[in-house]
Amino acid sequence: MLKLAHLPLIALISVPLSAFQDFSAEQLKLLRDPGGWEYIFMGTNGGGMQTQHTCFDGHPHPDECSGVLTFRPGHTFVQATFIQHQKVARRGKYQLDGDQLTFFDEFGTQDGPYTVAIHPKTKIMTLDMPQVHIQLELHSQYVADLNAKRAPAQ
Repeated sequence: MLKLAHLPLIALISVPLSAFQDFSAEQLKLLRDPGGWEYIFMGTNGGGMQTQHTCFDGHPHPDECSGVLTFRPGHTFVQATFIQHQKVARRGKYQLDGDQLTFFDEFGTQDGPYTVAIHPKTKIMTLDMPQVHIQLELHSQYVADLNAKRAPAQ
């Protein structure tokens, strides 16, 4: 016979772990911004030989290469990159479990989990694995920053 004292524990167990997000409502809204996230930096994360992707070195090269990662409803993502005059699109599903983000592309290939951090003030998101560090900027902020750099000084 089930005792009433066990009901709260059973209710807690029946809630999916993904419901216990490590993110605020503001951070989740930013994550799922329809404009997506612009790749800023890709490189190694600590230890060993330090390397970085020549296109995503922290300085924009929009005429040479760019990349946007967009999180869509239904836990789907689209990644659109432009590198060496070629457009490459990747899509699939993502799983967010606490601060762990895992991608499953259209072929079912798993990428991650990454530890994800979203910084609302700077509109920066970082994805980290033991040997990989990726920095993205909210696309709308990236465009505003790029336009500010191009604007003539007054």
